[in-house]
Amino acid sequence: MPQSDSMRAALAEVLRIALPLMVSTGMFSLVLFIDRTLLLWHEPTQMGAAMAAGNLFWVTICVFVGIVSMTGAIASQYVGAGQRSRIGRLLWQSIWFSLATIPLFAGLGYFAEALFEATGQAPSLVPMEAIYYRILLWGGAGEVMQTALSGFFSGTHRTRTIAIVSIFSGLVNLVLDLVLIFGIDPAWLGMAAVDGGERWLEMGIAGAAIASVISFWFKAFCYGGLLLLPNFRKTYGMVSGMCWDARMMKRLVYYGFPTGLMYATEAGAFSVIVLMIGRLGDVPLQATTMAINFNMVAFIPLVGMSIAASVLVGQHLVRSGPEFAGRRVWAALIISWIYASAWALTYWLGADILISLYELNPTAAETVGDASIAADATRSLQIAEGLLGFVAIYVVLDATQLILAGALRGAGDSWFVLVTGLTVSVTFLVIGVTFEPEWTRNTPSAFQALQWWWWILTGWVIALGLAMTARYAQGSWKQMRMV
Repeated sequence: MPQSDSMRAALAEVLRIALPLMVSTGMFSLVLFIDRTLLLWHEPTQMGAAMAAGNLFWVTICVFVGIVSMTGAIASQYVGAGQRSRIGRLLWQSIWFSLATIPLFAGLGYFAEALFEATGQAPSLVPMEAIYYRILLWGGAGEVMQTALSGFFSGTHRTRTIAIVSIFSGLVNLVLDLVLIFGIDPAWLGMAAVDGGERWLEMGIAGAAIASVISFWFKAFCYGGLLLLPNFRKTYGMVSGMCWDARMMKRLVYYGFPTGLMYATEAGAFSVIVLMIGRLGDVPLQATTMAINFNMVAFIPLVGMSIAASVLVGQHLVRSGPEFAGRRVWAALIISWIYASAWALTYWLGADILISLYELNPTAAETVGDASIAADATRSLQIAEGLLGFVAIYVVLDATQLILAGALRGAGDSWFVLVTGLTVSVTFLVIGVTFEPEWTRNTPSAFQALQWWWWILTGWVIALGLAMTARYAQGSWKQMRMV
């Protein structure tokens, strides 16, 4: 490593590592956006149900995902320390950990209906939410495992591989969505129509969940197959490391658990907010889902930048020192601020154009046979356009907290990230519940309550950004190591 460094070099390195990761996470956000849009076109209420159930699914698995996600940061420090042969054993601990989650996730599906009924969801949404959640749980272990295995490629700076696998996985998900949500019309194949005009394999929200499960496991198998290539087996000990190592497992859990619990804290708080909005009625939940989907299009690619900041901080702290690591963090922040500011302007100036992409499929109301669905969808579009103004307020600080939290985790400061996230999340949820205005479902008072919960969401993100900034500036991360 050269003894001198420059911001130009830091920007170049961050872009080289981060761009493929942003493509990967961006592909995920695009698939999620398309998935929910297709459900809107199939039946509008299914989109809101998928939002609520998908959030609960993430809350269910995110502790485990967070634990194995540290494979990337730890592997990067092994690379910086010249101990590449230990990475294979680290990965195998994460694989055993992932497989152990299968019976847990399968068992949780039994309680799906009770979970949603307990949160006071609209009765019409509960059956759809339950089936979506129950099916997704069969892919939970696959999502945990693909996160663990992708950590090798991010930690060793092979991020192009992650982008390529994610693109193929996204395409698989998209094709399966189209087939399993809408089905196949026999007439397309020159065959007689089925009685009642039904299509083959048309499963709606259940089909969307099945497509997601297949894509989770597809990525896990792709990464697993690549890791068995001869050059990886020899250099990184992929075969020799196939054993149980209690000490390494303890290290993985010690550094990963606060990360996973932080994911659970943030996701849990967000899910509670969405579930609180779900009590207000179908229209507020649909509008929130539309706005959040556009927020995710901007936010999720920044997760790739956060991963890049994490692995670069981890590697440079061990190999080059805190000055080099800090310069990579600044480079990641500059790129993220430019990206987030562009989205903020888009939300302010082009909200009507963005939301128009969600216009109800003309055949949907006719298919369902209920004109009120079209009216509700139109109302949802109008509300969602206003909600994007909230996203524009907090999107830059959201980018800041994401990058700095990634940098702190890369250094090993994951316990502070956890405690801070937990404190901020609980504080804003208590404020939200305590001072929530009175409302009646599907009335003007419900829309006032909707505005309240969006202010809570905005304040929560801003507080997280300020807290992460203060911790990073304090500088204790510069003396931390994980290997």
